[in-house]
Amino acid sequence: MQNKDYLLPGVAAIFVAVISPIYWIEMSSSVGDYDILWQDMMSLGFSDILFASILLLTIYIYLNLKNILNEQLNFNHIDLLVLIMVAINILWMSTLFIDIASAVLSENIVTQNKDAFLMINLSVSIGAIVILGIIDLLIGILLLAKSTELPTLLKIFAIMSVIQGVLGITVVFAATLIFIFPITMIILAMFFLRKPESLELV
Repeated sequence: MQNKDYLLPGVAAIFVAVISPIYWIEMSSSVGDYDILWQDMMSLGFSDILFASILLLTIYIYLNLKNILNEQLNFNHIDLLVLIMVAINILWMSTLFIDIASAVLSENIVTQNKDAFLMINLSVSIGAIVILGIIDLLIGILLLAKSTELPTLLKIFAIMSVIQGVLGITVVFAATLIFIFPITMIILAMFFLRKPESLELV
């Protein structure tokens, strides 16, 4: 296996580390302000493209993490958790259909269902953050349980995953993930781009 096999996931992780804080800092103004959130939901724009890109690339990155753990380290303890994470990210991304509906339906129908649209969007988003937090926490714990057999970068990733999980579960402190998540992505990028022969195989 050549180092280039995981070049694309590594590049994807770096890209997510860059665009994720840009998106969430921009969207932070809508937190607690239903009017701003509603205006964003009423149309499809660049922010929606960023949102979908972050989730799709995150899915791609974690699936490749699962693959590299299986192939190079014979570690399959987080496979199910990664698949659940993929499903939750897809569910979260499905909230974009509300934006599409708001853009194509008549103004009367959209206005009449404003509260329902907002409630669905917020409920799915908060639920996704909490569930993803639980998954991050479990991934971190499972990796740390095998820490003596894993490369240093994966140990660091495991610690970051635990931190992400705890912050995500609290919801209140989830905003700090704007800065934590990019660091986690950079660590994964370094792991993907590292030469296979330098990994501590078990």
